[in-house]
Amino acid sequence: MRYSNLSKEKENGIVYTPKSMAKYLAKEMVKYKADKDSNTIKILDPAIGKGELTIALVETIGLAYSKIEVVGYETDARICEETSAELLHLFPGIKLSIKNENFLTAVENHTTGLFDYVIANPPYIRTQIMGSDKAQKISSKLGLSGRVDIYYAFIVCTKAVLKEHGVAGYITSNKFLTIKSGLSVRDYIIDNYKIHRITDLGDTKLFSAAVLPCIMVFSKGKTQDKSKVSFTSVYQTDTDEVDGRIQDVFDAIYESGCYQIPDGRKYIYRQGVMQSVEKGSLWNIQSAESQDWLFSVEQNTWQRFSDIGKIRVGIKTTADNVFIGDDWNGEKSDIELLRPLITHRNAGQILPNNSDLWKVLYTHTSENGRKKAFDIDKYPKSKEYLLQHYTQLSNRKYVIQAKRNWYEIWVPQNPESWKHRKIVFRDISEHPQFWLDTSGAIVNGDCYWIEIQDYVIEDVVYLALAIANSRFIEKYYDVKFNTKLYSGKRRFMSQYVEKFPIPLYTTKLAQEAIWIVKQIIAEENEAVILGYKEKLNCIVDKIFT
Repeated sequence: MRYSNLSKEKENGIVYTPKSMAKYLAKEMVKYKADKDSNTIKILDPAIGKGELTIALVETIGLAYSKIEVVGYETDARICEETSAELLHLFPGIKLSIKNENFLTAVENHTTGLFDYVIANPPYIRTQIMGSDKAQKISSKLGLSGRVDIYYAFIVCTKAVLKEHGVAGYITSNKFLTIKSGLSVRDYIIDNYKIHRITDLGDTKLFSAAVLPCIMVFSKGKTQDKSKVSFTSVYQTDTDEVDGRIQDVFDAIYESGCYQIPDGRKYIYRQGVMQSVEKGSLWNIQSAESQDWLFSVEQNTWQRFSDIGKIRVGIKTTADNVFIGDDWNGEKSDIELLRPLITHRNAGQILPNNSDLWKVLYTHTSENGRKKAFDIDKYPKSKEYLLQHYTQLSNRKYVIQAKRNWYEIWVPQNPESWKHRKIVFRDISEHPQFWLDTSGAIVNGDCYWIEIQDYVIEDVVYLALAIANSRFIEKYYDVKFNTKLYSGKRRFMSQYVEKFPIPLYTTKLAQEAIWIVKQIIAEENEAVILGYKEKLNCIVDKIFT
């Protein structure tokens, strides 16, 4: 099993650790190390890079041990030499070995040894970059399922190199905490490691690359008690209330409240424990206050969004410049293949905005209830147009690997599905944007949509719209899922939206909310609509508390 060019990926933006982060991780790891039984300490950095983490750990350990041995792995020979020289210059008394090879290969070959500390900021290489074949090999080898990032392999392989009372500290992307594809590695960690602390640094922008970092400290064992897993969450906010001013994000890492750094950004610090350590669960922060609030929400929940319809992703063409546009004419395509397309440009709350719909050249139809590609030879105008882009379309690797026709859209949906009423919502936005569509238009891949079941009555649909666009759901999202992108943006993915609560629609407050949604849909005056939306926010808050 060979995973090459890992350090090159690191150098391309996913890599080097800020000193303050390295020092924080080192201090946390030392806290959880059992009493020493030897004067020698062995440290492993399986993706050592420039050695920031190792330097911080050796400095933190200081004079506590008479002998310190450091082993590092790095696939770039030049970086190996530079880092070796720097570490020996800083710590001339240590025993040092930086190996110019792949850590994962070394583990497989049983050539690594056992260590008191394993400290790492492994590369973040996604399945799309690795390639599906390599990802499948990693998954199979390590007993993981679903899509994998390469750092999953590093976490799993740490068990083989950590001493019985050793401590590991990892800096990774925070994605694995709450996404479905992180389920297998979360379950592996729960079964094989005792988690001590999780620090979700969210959108603190501590890396130049677009990585939302998470720090995890653990040792061998099994995580059984969520109350023993300390959890810190740090996310950017735009509030005007500030509890203090700090020079660095880590200056307030053990505090709660809002703190501002010199460049003006403000962060909310929350302290708690893991919400759950059950297999199959998401990993979120849980404070006593949020636990009580979620309990109240559950007490007032009748159904979930998943109960009213299947949540589907919009179409993905992998060639939007060819298939999608707002300037189609009869010379370009056969008119019957052109369909109206909803995109993020149309996003609004309860109602779409006033932007005109674009159109998509849709190459699929429905036959016997199933989607299938058109016979392109029956549509000469479209064929001629698409042939002009043959090189681009025929080189789409996903389409080729799936043995699709060269002219097909990559992720289509059954056209029959568009005919039903649906709730459309934007994938990425600061505030929720859910609106009702009954036009039969296609939904683009920058949005999701709920195909509402025929049996769901109108009042329940309107109530779902009220909930989905409320201040309440923003709080629910943040407390329940605790995941944001940069600049406070949220991802309204199916795995989150399907869990949104719906109260019983027959209560007095629910009926008031339904009535207001109907007024918003019928109203044309924007000022009046804004007033209705504020009333709706207040009602929804009351429903769940």
